[in-house]
Amino acid sequence: MQAGRFQPPSRQIVLYGEPVAEALSRVLKEFWAVQAVLVTNSSLAVASGPAERLAGAMGESCVARVDGVRANSPRSDVIRIADALRSRGIEAVVALGGGSVVEAVKTARICLTNNIGTPDELDRLKRTTTAASPRPYLISVPTTLSAAEYTQFAGITDERTGAKDAFHHPDLAPDAVILDPKMTLDTPERLWLSTGLRALDHAVETWCAGAPAPYGDATALYATRLLARALPATKHAPDDLGARLDCQLGAWMSIQGATVGVSHGASHGIGHGLSAVTGMTHSVTSCIMLPHVLRYNAAVDADRQAVLAEAMSAAGRPLADVVADLVASLGLPARLRDEGVAREQLQAVGEAALANPRVRANVRPIPDRDAMQGILEAAW
Repeated sequence: MQAGRFQPPSRQIVLYGEPVAEALSRVLKEFWAVQAVLVTNSSLAVASGPAERLAGAMGESCVARVDGVRANSPRSDVIRIADALRSRGIEAVVALGGGSVVEAVKTARICLTNNIGTPDELDRLKRTTTAASPRPYLISVPTTLSAAEYTQFAGITDERTGAKDAFHHPDLAPDAVILDPKMTLDTPERLWLSTGLRALDHAVETWCAGAPAPYGDATALYATRLLARALPATKHAPDDLGARLDCQLGAWMSIQGATVGVSHGASHGIGHGLSAVTGMTHSVTSCIMLPHVLRYNAAVDADRQAVLAEAMSAAGRPLADVVADLVASLGLPARLRDEGVAREQLQAVGEAALANPRVRANVRPIPDRDAMQGILEAAW
């Protein structure tokens, strides 16, 4: 018999299908937040860009901004955000951007409740955090499909090593997420589509997990159907707001299994190794690695994979081929060498990946360096 424990993810408001200005104003009032800080990256902070428009919508409640959050959420940016939030009277923070922005803000909030003041002091949070809930209120306005705004954990880059550390608190997820597809229109096509593949990777590896769960299965299957249809639609018609919203909804559903403890597998784990060794973004690692991990795993979970192939309107075909064809149709990278990875780096990538808990949770064990090297060579 199946056995398990279901614990609902953190309480969170998700608003979708209405203009961000209206939704944000209402959420700030619901939270009784009079003073807020807006945090974003450099590309969204350009003159007349999304950050400027959002700050205008916030009006007098926007009392400060932190721009220039970098890719992969480096520790120094986390501290820079935390310092801005220490100001007296700050009651909310609005994160505008993709995973790097929201994960940096999520971690900055537990820096406040744990009296973390320097990048090195973040080492303390790797061991334990206080039981106090993160503060202030966090409202996320995502512009990509990374789905980082729904999770209780965050990956932050330690600039001393180049590796990402995972930080966790049961209440770390944003208090509110506002999905307005218009806010994604400035997102570069490659970033939008590759984070969409990352969301598909969330869904596929949740469904194909070694220890699946009913809630994760239901949301992952729905996400797969939605993303397989909506991502190509946004490629062919970038201004199709309905398709873009469907992508956002698919990304939301894709990560729900992880929020209740379903572990992703080797595509994610190898991706973390690639990121640590080469600096490759996780969205691109998913484009390249997911088909190869699916081929490796098909020896033990072909029946499960077949359900997803049917959900992607390709019944009877190997899921690895279906995903590879989708990657190609979206114009996304399919080989490590095309992204500048040298063959000589594969051994270091493999060693980093084998130490990753997601690789150890893969539905088909990857027992040693030779097995890992075979997967990486196929992807190279």
